[in-house]
Amino acid sequence: MSKRITLLVLVAAFGLGAVVGLQTTSVQAGSCFYKCICSQAYKCCTTQYGTSCKLAPTAPIGCPQVAC
Repeated sequence: MSKRITLLVLVAAFGLGAVVGLQTTSVQAGSCFYKCICSQAYKCCTTQYGTSCKLAPTAPIGCPQVAC
């Protein structure tokens, strides 16, 4: 019985992780990630003081053309 419960919990956790992962529009790289803002790629890094973003023209993601 406990093996079934453990299996169900693991399936739920991986399923939730997959759903959340498929809905993001950024690429993770350690504590930094790339994000599209107004059709431009930015590299955002998270520290203990918050998140800061800088323009990254050589980012490994393609940003769709969006009117801002």
